[in-house]
Amino acid sequence: MMRISDIMEKEIINVKNGKKLGFITDIDLDIESGKVSSFSITGASGSFFYRGTEVDTVFWRDILRIGYDTVLVNIGSSLNFDKDQIDI
Repeated sequence: MMRISDIMEKEIINVKNGKKLGFITDIDLDIESGKVSSFSITGASGSFFYRGTEVDTVFWRDILRIGYDTVLVNIGSSLNFDKDQIDI
């Protein structure tokens, strides 16, 4: 089991280009289903407070793997992955 505070310490990395996208600052939940729909992240070069309102969104469907230190995502790529095979 993983806590929200645990996942917010993990760095987001895009497997398309290997770019560090930043860290999770907020989590959007679908209240009806009780599932996570997306994450808000800050840029890799600073914290939310120093970067003002520059926040990006990563959707749950784009997450490939949640690891010990990182969350691997597939954003802007034509790679096809079976979403039932995501390891958490």
